[in-house]
Amino acid sequence: MNDHVKLAAVLAGGVVLPGVASYLVAQSTTGLADEAVWAGGYGLMVLTVWYTWIRPLDLSRTEGGTEP
Repeated sequence: MNDHVKLAAVLAGGVVLPGVASYLVAQSTTGLADEAVWAGGYGLMVLTVWYTWIRPLDLSRTEGGTEP
């Protein structure tokens, strides 16, 4: 699967699924449970993006470059 398709799926799932779950929880309970569900889902999406695309990047300094 193309990386752009994966990213779009993760972003859509990370916003849509927590939003729907938050709505369903808000309809059945009162309080902050719906906000906790949304924040947890959004946080899980952020961690997934970090683990899948950002963590593997090599951001270390290389020797022998043209920079002074």
